Amino acid sequence: MNEDTPGTTEVLETLKASLAGVGMPTPVEQIVAAGRARGRRRRLAKVTVAAAAAAGLALGVTTYGNPSTAPPTAGGSGSQTAAVHIHTAAYTVDSNADGTIHVTWDKAKYFEDSAGLQAALARAGFPVLVKTGEFCRGPADHGTLDPSGVGAGVDKVMKGESLSGGRVEFVFVPSAMPKGEQLFIGYLTPAQLAVTHGRPGSVERLVPTGVPLVCSTQAPAPNPGS
Repeated sequence: MNEDTPGTTEVLETLKASLAGVGMPTPVEQIVAAGRARGRRRRLAKVTVAAAAAAGLALGVTTYGNPSTAPPTAGGSGSQTAAVHIHTAAYTVDSNADGTIHVTWDKAKYFEDSAGLQAALARAGFPVLVKTGEFCRGPADHGTLDPSGVGAGVDKVMKGESLSGGRVEFVFVPSAMPKGEQLFIGYLTPAQLAVTHGRPGSVERLVPTGVPLVCSTQAPAPNPGS
């Protein structure tokens, strides 16, 4: 109900005149004032409900409507954080119920999306750092590699074999990764591969997390016998 207007005043005067001879314990003005107060309270309640609904919508913007699109919960080293099945032209990444991650990639195409491969493995719960043309080690790592370019301990977390058609399959084992470490994979560039003739074609070693690594563009020496 609106505040007093000329029309409202006229109605009140008429009402008082008609009730002049009737005894009422409560004045008309008090009854009308109480009605106005109830109207204001109803309008305030509606505004409060609308504001609460708007606040709920605003908060809802920060949540994920589709859980499958939400980023995986961060886990510790060696813990699987999400079921991942990613297939691209360069690689495939599939996490299995036994906790292992099966990965295949095309030797001729891995340069195209090494960052995507790193992200896919991390999403599946395997800590890894992938670089191309750059080779990193921990500050206390003596840097020794076997003839295939593999460092100590890698065989516990990564096993692989060559497939037909220039593809390679690897099985990654997050649970075998030592705490505070990650796998480093350094691919040789085409120019570096021309020198090593693909032997080795990459470097794999375990490196610490959370500390600066020692990195170099110096590729490992060719190993014709590997």
